[in-house]
Amino acid sequence: MFWPLLITTSLMMTAWMLEKVIHDRQQKDFLAVIHVNGIRGKTSTCRLLDAALRTKYQVFTKTTGTDPVWIGIDGTEHPIRRWGPANVHEQLKMLRKAHQQRAQIVILECMAVQPELQRICQEQIVQSEITVITNVRRDHMFELGETLEEVAQSFSVTVPRNGTVYTADERTAQLMQPYCEANGARLILCGTNGTARENVQTALLVAEQLGVSKEQAERGIQTYYKQDFGSQWSYCLPGGGHFLNLFSVNDPDSTRLILEEWNSDRPLAFLFHHRYDRPDRLLLFCRHFFPLYPNAAIYCTGKGAHLLRRFLKGRTAPIISLRSWRECIEKVPSNSLLVGVGSIKGEGYQMIQALEKGRAVR
Repeated sequence: MFWPLLITTSLMMTAWMLEKVIHDRQQKDFLAVIHVNGIRGKTSTCRLLDAALRTKYQVFTKTTGTDPVWIGIDGTEHPIRRWGPANVHEQLKMLRKAHQQRAQIVILECMAVQPELQRICQEQIVQSEITVITNVRRDHMFELGETLEEVAQSFSVTVPRNGTVYTADERTAQLMQPYCEANGARLILCGTNGTARENVQTALLVAEQLGVSKEQAERGIQTYYKQDFGSQWSYCLPGGGHFLNLFSVNDPDSTRLILEEWNSDRPLAFLFHHRYDRPDRLLLFCRHFFPLYPNAAIYCTGKGAHLLRRFLKGRTAPIISLRSWRECIEKVPSNSLLVGVGSIKGEGYQMIQALEKGRAVR
């Protein structure tokens, strides 16, 4: 048994080493590889970068948003079909596809959450010299940590050695500065915090570094930019109320900032869609979001949503468990602003698909 095992192991090691050599050679053919990390806005940043750079270069982009896709050098979008859980090896396949298409620039949204997998993606697979960290906020508590400092430390493994890190979030820049200095990386703050244009500003400055003028990049964004499915749209509800889709925002801090920016004078109500595999997100919203709105009713859907009532024990505003989002539409007062939070997967996705048929103004 010893010799067959030794031969098999040797063949596997040889194949791995050969694959690594081929991969490293292919990486040298790209003008730039851009790795996009952060809590919120990764997909939109990837799409903005793609649009800004497409005016001058052959660009290949892969996003892992609500609907994961890859965008070829001709601008055509292709859905990514997965036959199991998402795996970081997918990034390697995308880089091969980009090389086959003779892409000059590759933009990859970070798909790893655990810090060690992020490190492997950056150092062994993506090997980017440009990393965008959209923001450091609270999400994926079990993997990244609960505090902003812990999340920043988790993201620090994607800081490229002697490369460049872009962010449009001032707090994120402060948190990432020590890690950039330790890696000899240049940190560029793209502007002050502004939820509406922070990702646009990042795309414009990255494009400028790569030789695309601001005017040319803005023209590309106007021409090629396409939002991901379910990106912060407002919908008119049948009973006269309004629905604000923040399902995809995910984290409590970003949700609060966007809600403040919306500045509606309607009474607030929330529809929290709970993912059974994401109890950490439920816990974060109960700690850092819902207490800010003590008078707002909370409707909750999803398996295990009853935990929300337990975490918010003592809350005077009603907490109502529902079998589906359609019940919420029937129950919410006609003058309310109903805000969808938590997760877009499952019930949230179905709700947005239904509302898209009668989409109102943004």
